[in-house]
Amino acid sequence: MPATAATRSSTGLAAAARRVTGPVRRGFRRAGRAYRDAVVKARWFVLVGWLALTVVVSALLPTAGGGGGADIGNLLPEGSPAAAVQERSLELFRVPVLSQVSVVVHDPDGLSVLTQADVALWAAAHTQAYLDGDVPPGRGQIVAAVPVPTSTPDTAVTYLYVSNYTSLERTRDLAREYAAHFHNQDSVQTFVAGVLPAQVAQADHLESRLHLFEVATLVLIAGVVGLTFRSVVAPLVVLVAAGLGYLVAIRSLGVLAATLGFALPDQLQPLIAALLIGVITDYCVLFFAGLRQQLDRGLPRLDATRRAVTANAPIIAVAGITVAAGTAALLAADFQLFQAFGPALSLTVVIGVLVSLTLVPALMAILGERLFGLGTRSRSPRRPTRRGNGRLLRIVVSRKGATVATLLATGLLVLAAAPLLQMRLDLSFTSGLPADDPVRQGAEVLAEAGVRGVIAPTEVIVEGDDVIEQRPALERLQSAIAAQPGVAEVLGPAQNPLPDSYGVVFSEDGDAARFVVVLDSDPLGAPAISDLRELSTRLDTLAAEAGLEDAEAAVTGQTAIAGELAAITRDNLRTTLTAALLVELLILIVYLRALCAPVVLLACSALGVAAALGLSVLVFQVLLGDPGLAFYVPFATAVLLLALGSDYNVFAVGSIWEAAARHPLSKAIMLAMPSTSRAISAAGLILAATFAMVAIIPLQTFRQIAFTMAVGLLIDTFLIRPVLTPAVLTLLGRSASWPSSRVRTASVGIEELRRTGVVGARSGGPEVLRDESLEARVLADVDDEERQPAGVEAGPR
Repeated sequence: MPATAATRSSTGLAAAARRVTGPVRRGFRRAGRAYRDAVVKARWFVLVGWLALTVVVSALLPTAGGGGGADIGNLLPEGSPAAAVQERSLELFRVPVLSQVSVVVHDPDGLSVLTQADVALWAAAHTQAYLDGDVPPGRGQIVAAVPVPTSTPDTAVTYLYVSNYTSLERTRDLAREYAAHFHNQDSVQTFVAGVLPAQVAQADHLESRLHLFEVATLVLIAGVVGLTFRSVVAPLVVLVAAGLGYLVAIRSLGVLAATLGFALPDQLQPLIAALLIGVITDYCVLFFAGLRQQLDRGLPRLDATRRAVTANAPIIAVAGITVAAGTAALLAADFQLFQAFGPALSLTVVIGVLVSLTLVPALMAILGERLFGLGTRSRSPRRPTRRGNGRLLRIVVSRKGATVATLLATGLLVLAAAPLLQMRLDLSFTSGLPADDPVRQGAEVLAEAGVRGVIAPTEVIVEGDDVIEQRPALERLQSAIAAQPGVAEVLGPAQNPLPDSYGVVFSEDGDAARFVVVLDSDPLGAPAISDLRELSTRLDTLAAEAGLEDAEAAVTGQTAIAGELAAITRDNLRTTLTAALLVELLILIVYLRALCAPVVLLACSALGVAAALGLSVLVFQVLLGDPGLAFYVPFATAVLLLALGSDYNVFAVGSIWEAAARHPLSKAIMLAMPSTSRAISAAGLILAATFAMVAIIPLQTFRQIAFTMAVGLLIDTFLIRPVLTPAVLTLLGRSASWPSSRVRTASVGIEELRRTGVVGARSGGPEVLRDESLEARVLADVDDEERQPAGVEAGPR
């Protein structure tokens, strides 16, 4: 009796829900039919409209990009402790030691006395010229040059300071002109090093290969689509759609950035191109597959297009909303650099969806069977038949097979994700440059000399009343700092080469002393960040042990700023992924009208993302010896992979859910997955190949992005979707649709399906919200007796 009462209650709630949602579904259905008819009838207007829009935005709007900054301190939010100490240092000391650009003079045989004197005199001449007013006012001038004393006999380093508002490229060129003075000896080598030249070099490498990347990606996509459909026309349609979409997107992003007031980083351009080309190609593959299926049934061109649009447009719309909303979750980050990623990637997806839902169907209606230019159509119509179920599907829809598949797949993903615990974040602009880049070569010269960090030293500021009177304690502290791991040299009170009043080591008021700490590794690399964190932790103890009284110590410099940025990145990664998960969960709950399955499916996707990042750590940190992953690589790739994984959830699980309204879940999986697996596999391969092409850009950051995205998409396409997803759904059984009763325990008749709106009436042609091909199979299967494939258990009911 209780069970009967519960069943009646559940039935009553379901009926009430149908009464409430019925009008909404009918409204969406009417809107869908209106959209479908409009895009087919106005096909030529749609094509001309997109061409005109592309011409207008290309002519009137600027290209997005140019958001790179000259100082990593600009990446930090307000209230940064390291940035505050840096400002304090500039107030206390007349001579700054933090420079964005350095000139390295190197002689493998050792610098001669004359060369060393020339280094000092050339620097003094530039500084004195500015002090005497001989340097013209305004930007684009060297205002000071400061030689840095080091213990290396074969290498000299000079910090350059330029006038305010000088561009990055002009600053780099001024440094090259300064270095050219020393090219009067064959054995002397000069290099321009530092954060700023490394940034300019990265921008140069990116610009030099960006167009090659775009062209190569389009050629690759054309080849894959051509092979998939055995056509020469289908790839051209994809190229037209992707090309027009990219031109509109890259121009629109510049306006968006100006409107919202954020700088669009140059590093986003390859991601934007790969994402846009990839999603448009994926959606084209879905549309083309649907069109070919309808043409094979003997439908005329326009009717076939309408049917393909009816079946696939809702899936593409929901999938696009899923990806756009997931990437928009980047706005949850609490500082501007990462916030810029969100609207840029989200708008890119929105434009891709608009192109796919308007231009692509219009071209399909115009071309029809000519889209498949090499005759892939059947010569006679054929009724859709149920394909033989794959052996793998037969395994994962049985309870025992699903249990084994879930355990094995989860174990593999957890094992792949394990290296993620060792992930380090790297902020170096130099280490990712090609080996033959002059900036990197200059850094390697300094590394061989043991003073790699001299181009961006760390400052330790000690403040206290008349602290300079405690010189013995200060010298002991200097020796203690020099003995810490990762420290190459320390310049401070023990040297004090200049008078106290000059403001290099001691402040003019005598209340502050400064130590210039040179680390032995890349100052923006993960090892240096770790070494400085350890030094900062022990600094108060070292000061006490040195006998320093009534004084406080603080740390600043680019390494300290990089450490703060790395910590902020980790915090933002957690916040943003949480926001993305919540957004994707909400969309899946609404789309599937369930709670249990979306939670489990998102957990599977998140595990796939962790596995991709773990493999990236293994490859780049362990095998290739990189200091760490570029700080925004896990940030951008994790959100993108999570959003695209939810996109594929819509593709794969949506059709299963439709079939589950008629069949037990195990049979629904057997019916639905063969029709979607090929399209999903092709889409996943295309998207993975698209992001893999990012590796054409010769920067380690983009190779890390390419590897992480490609591996993550392949894991999602060939492990999570075909194995883990059906396996966990089989294990969940009826509870997968909880709290709704979407998943059936027995088959229902066609009249019930029509009454509930799952299948449309026959008189006007089959209509369905999600998968028209699935409806055809359901209609064909209505009179068949319920049979399970041989060797397949019914699964949980």
